[in-house]
Amino acid sequence: MELYSYFVDEKLKGHFKTFKHQHFFEEINGQTIMKDVMEYETPYGIFGQIFDSIALKKHLTNFLLQRNSYLKVVSENQ
Repeated sequence: MELYSYFVDEKLKGHFKTFKHQHFFEEINGQTIMKDVMEYETPYGIFGQIFDSIALKKHLTNFLLQRNSYLKVVSENQ
């Protein structure tokens, strides 16, 4: 974590082979810009890759978009 500019969530155990979610914050023209970078690997070889391409990638993308939309509303109304 770098106070006010960066933090990371990294899963050490669980269903993913690897999972790292980075959050970057930058101030531009008086506004805070947040950027998410998510990196992960699925287990189970080819089956995990197929599941990722069919459903998981879309699910995680939608999750981030919904969460970020909520964070925007909450942070701008305080």
